[in-house]
Amino acid sequence: MTQWQDKTRGGHPYRITTRDPDSDYPIRGEVEDSGFVVRCDWNKDGRISPGSESPYDLMPVEAEPPSPAKVRVDLALAAMAYKLASDAEQAAMERMSEADESLRKAMRAREKDNALVKIHDELFLFQIDEDGCIFTEEIEVL
Repeated sequence: MTQWQDKTRGGHPYRITTRDPDSDYPIRGEVEDSGFVVRCDWNKDGRISPGSESPYDLMPVEAEPPSPAKVRVDLALAAMAYKLASDAEQAAMERMSEADESLRKAMRAREKDNALVKIHDELFLFQIDEDGCIFTEEIEVL
């Protein structure tokens, strides 16, 4: 939802009273001008009339660009998260490679090209292809 400045384009105080998202002018409220209260309907861009500017138009709050210090901190945090994820992925790949080799040795010791293994109450079929690579698929028990 858009945030609006404290005063209208013409510097008038205002108050939003209701919102009707189904309307072409979904923002409704009041503007104080020279001691009078003027009832207004604004479109989603905060304009009274889309074709021209009005002193009663709402002015959006401009987002301030982040400070260089904040950008550096955000960049450092993102880089740290990436490094941790990369390290975790590398460690997982090393463990998987070790597990592949252990499974390959165990299957070859039994002179098998495939093995049915139960892991956490689920069955997996591990197979060694012609290149010596292990692949797996989950087996559904009927």
